[in-house]
This record gives sequence, structure tokens and C-alpha cells, in this order.
Amino acid sequence: MKLEEKIKQILDVKTIVEIEKKLDLKDRTLYVWLTTPTKRNSKVEIALLKLGIRDDERLIQRIEALKDEYKKNVTFKEAHERAITQIKALLEEIEAA
Repeated sequence: MKLEEKIKQILDVKTIVEIEKKLDLKDRTLYVWLTTPTKRNSKVEIALLKLGIRDDERLIQRIEALKDEYKKNVTFKEAHERAITQIKALLEEIEAA
């Protein structure tokens, strides 16, 4: 079953315009997301996840990419905090001398 048909079935609507209204999306946002495989739109993705649609390949890839980005950012943050701590300790030693 196509993703659009699955959404229509879940929301019990007939057109994409009705879907967008029910999901509180701007005009043609969902249509563009559905018809453009490389398009990313967090509002559409969040709305689909709230509907319980988790088996779409694009959503799975997007979730994995977000998890990877989060891990990378946490690693950078930890490294940055360590560097700040080391610099602070060095400055304290310099001031004490």
C-alpha cells in the first residue's frame, strides 16, 4: 500500500488537501514531500510518526540520520567541555604562579 493511501485510511479522508488540514500542514507540503524523494520536512515527518507510520523507508533513514547526528553532536560537546576544563585549569595555574 502506498504511503498516501495508508495516511488516507488512517485519517479516513479522501484527498491530500484534507490530510494536510487534519495534520495542520501548509498547502501542498505533504504533496511535495510525497512526490519528491529527496525532500525533507520535519513537520511532515513528525506528523507521520504521530500517526504511527514508522515503516516508511524515508522515515527510517531520517531517524537513523538524526540519531547519528545527535551522537556526533554529543561527542563534540563532550570534547569541547573537556577542552574548556583543561584551559580553565591552565589559566588557574598561570594566575597562581
